[in-house]
Amino acid sequence: MKPKQTQFTRPMQPWPAQAKFGKQIQPKKQDFTLFYFESGEESQLPLLMLHGLGDEADTWRHIFQPLADDFHTLAIDLPGFGRSDKPDVDYSPQFLMASIIGFLDALNINRTILMGSSLGGMLAHGLAVAFPERVSGLILVGGALYQADKIQDRSIQLMQIPLVGEWLYTRLRKNPDAAFNTLNSVYHHLEKLPKADRDFLYTRVNQRVWSDGQRRAYFSTLRNLIPWMKSIQKDLPSKLRRLEIPTLVIRGEHDGLFSETQADQLLNLQPKVTKFTIQDAGHLPHQEAPEAFLQITTAWLKDNGLR
Repeated sequence: MKPKQTQFTRPMQPWPAQAKFGKQIQPKKQDFTLFYFESGEESQLPLLMLHGLGDEADTWRHIFQPLADDFHTLAIDLPGFGRSDKPDVDYSPQFLMASIIGFLDALNINRTILMGSSLGGMLAHGLAVAFPERVSGLILVGGALYQADKIQDRSIQLMQIPLVGEWLYTRLRKNPDAAFNTLNSVYHHLEKLPKADRDFLYTRVNQRVWSDGQRRAYFSTLRNLIPWMKSIQKDLPSKLRRLEIPTLVIRGEHDGLFSETQADQLLNLQPKVTKFTIQDAGHLPHQEAPEAFLQITTAWLKDNGLR
């Protein structure tokens, strides 16, 4: 095996400043282990962070600890991703949401603020609709249940095609630079990230490419998510109109996956929604503009009595 391949098949290491907060847990009634970060005092209001498709809990690396000053912060690797177990199951949204509830139950957390990025935002929104009594606040970052527009991203459309998607994904093993460059679809200025972030992401994206378990979970999640989202749209508006949970919607100005129209239409459907657009950022504004992201979220949390 070539040296670079050896590097990319090693176990994923946390962002250095996050390492000391890493833990593992096996929720009751689940035969797999979840990796998560935990910080802050247990007496503080819980805030659970959910990453997007093909990402990990380290996506929150620049905001996790600052928020721990006021919250009991938690960030998990969803099953199938990162350092969590990757069981050979159907990664449906229902399975992922049940896993999140199982995680909260294992920690005896009955009610929490949910912060989700992309897929994580969809899952957080879904949990709020299904279990409103367990969610005290919602922060949706580049992702929500209501889909006013079809996803136009060509790479996602290709990845949905059986065999074609797997071929495109696996061939990136031959070219680590090409794997890294796929991140341009979610960052507005990938090249402007600090060198430490770029080095970390270079290794991390190639580790994803070399993980057979994560590849399986990625395609199963994606191919379950699209039809599920389509199926729930008809009844969703009436459910959202009844959802009284304070909700903050954040998107990057240059987010090509979560449109301004989508965010605005959520404002018209669901009560108690506030929207912010972060300038000069893409699909992951919490990474590209963490200071602005923290300023917006902490102010909103305070204004809504959640801090």
